[in-house]
Amino acid sequence: MPDETKYQDGELIFALDIGTRSIIGVAGRVVDERLEVLAIEKEEHGKRAMLDGQIEDIDQVAKVARSVTDRMEAKLGCVLRRVSVAAAGRALRTEKGRFAMDLPQVSRIESDLISQLESGAVSDAESRLSDGDESPQRRFYLVGYTVSSYLLDRYPLITLKGHNGQQLEAEVVATFLPSEVVESLYTVMEAAGLEVASLTLEPIAALNAAIPADLRLLNLVLADIGAGTSDIAVCRDGAVVGYTMATIAGDEVTEELMRRYLVPFATAERMKMQLREQSVLYRDVLGLEHTVAGEQLQEVVRQPAQNLAQEIAQRVLSLNGAPPSALFLAGGGSKLDGLRALVAEAL
Repeated sequence: MPDETKYQDGELIFALDIGTRSIIGVAGRVVDERLEVLAIEKEEHGKRAMLDGQIEDIDQVAKVARSVTDRMEAKLGCVLRRVSVAAAGRALRTEKGRFAMDLPQVSRIESDLISQLESGAVSDAESRLSDGDESPQRRFYLVGYTVSSYLLDRYPLITLKGHNGQQLEAEVVATFLPSEVVESLYTVMEAAGLEVASLTLEPIAALNAAIPADLRLLNLVLADIGAGTSDIAVCRDGAVVGYTMATIAGDEVTEELMRRYLVPFATAERMKMQLREQSVLYRDVLGLEHTVAGEQLQEVVRQPAQNLAQEIAQRVLSLNGAPPSALFLAGGGSKLDGLRALVAEAL
C-alpha cells in the first residue's frame, strides 16, 4: 500500500482507458514535451460490463478501475486522486464551429484572447448541434474539440499566441456525446474514488498520440479498432477535419465464433487469438471437447471481417470525401488476420 501521507502531485499525470474489453492505467510526467511513462497496468473486465464502448454495469467497471488504480498506487508509492479519461459512445455527434473577433486596435494575442476565440467557435458548433437535433430533449455534452484553422487579419497561422493583429478567427471540430454516456463515466470514476481532471474523446486521444502535428499536412486517417468501437480521425492540410465512430469492431468477430461453435464469449475470444494455429481445441456450452482447424476458423471470421472493413471504409469516405493518402490501423481489433488488405480493398 502507498504511504497515505503522499498524494499525487500536480505534475503527475494519471490516465485511464475505459475500454470495452479492459481498463488500462498509465501514469507519467511531461519531460521535454514528451510523456515519460512511470507505470502501466491493465485488467480485463470479469464479464461483459460494457457494450460498444458504453458502460452497462457501473459497479463492475468501477471495481476493475479501482483494482487498476490500486496496483498503480503500489508501483508509484502515492495515492492517486485525479484521473484523465477518454470517452467512447454509440451516439457520437461532430459539428464544425467558427467564430471571429475584432479588437479595438492592433494588439498582442495572448492565451486569454485565444481561449475566448475558441470558446466562441465551440458555442457556434453547439448551436448547430441543437439546430439539427431531432430529439431536443436529449442532452449532449462537449467531450473535446480540435482547432482546424486560425486566421489573423485574414492570414492563416498555425498558432496565434504572441502575434500582433486586430481581426481573429478560428474554426473548430467539436465532438459531443449524449449525457447518459458521459454521466455513467463520471459515476464510475466517483465509485472508484477518483476525480475526473480532464475528459476527451478516444479518437482525439489516439490521433494526438499517433500522428504528430507536422505530418497533418498529409491526408491521413487513423482507425483505432477496439472491442466495441472503431474510432476514426481524419487530418489534411495541417489540421484535423473530423472524427467519427463505428460500433462495428472486434466483438462482431467474437460473436460470430460464439454462434458458429456454441461457445461462451471468453472461449470465442481465445479462439479468435488462435486463428493462425494449425488446430484449436475448445469446449462448447455443453462441456464437450472439439478440435477445429485454424483455416476453418479463418473462413468463419471472413464475413464479419469484411463487414468491419466495409464499415470503416464507408465512414472514412463519408468524412474525407475520397480515399486518403494513407490509413493507419491501430488497437487490438486491427490485429485480425487479413483486415488490412480488406480495408485497402474497400477503399
